[in-house]
Amino acid sequence: MTPDEFSSLALSLAPTVVARPILDSIQFRIGSKAFATLGWPDARWAVVKLDPRRQDWALALSPALCPEPGRRRRAGIVLARLAALDPDVGAQLLGAAWSDAQRTKRGGSRAIEDAAPRIAA
Repeated sequence: MTPDEFSSLALSLAPTVVARPILDSIQFRIGSKAFATLGWPDARWAVVKLDPRRQDWALALSPALCPEPGRRRRAGIVLARLAALDPDVGAQLLGAAWSDAQRTKRGGSRAIEDAAPRIAA
């Protein structure tokens, strides 16, 4: 997956997704909630923020994914090595991250599985 593909996919999830430049990266947000960052920790990577209960599921999708190192290792943060990431896996990962951000934006009253993103074909 290329950075442009990652960005296009993130922006296609919903008309309310906003890309905001932060330092040398681009953060994708829904309202005040960030769900993905492109170009972190460097241009070859992206980060997605999942509900911690989904982290193991996400890590099993691809060897291109790994948990954030350090003390936030189990916080639901997943690093994606873009060059090795299959676009279909990227779509699943971004969809889950968007869904989690949408759920928490609305107060967390819905089950995680209830929110389904719109992904352009």
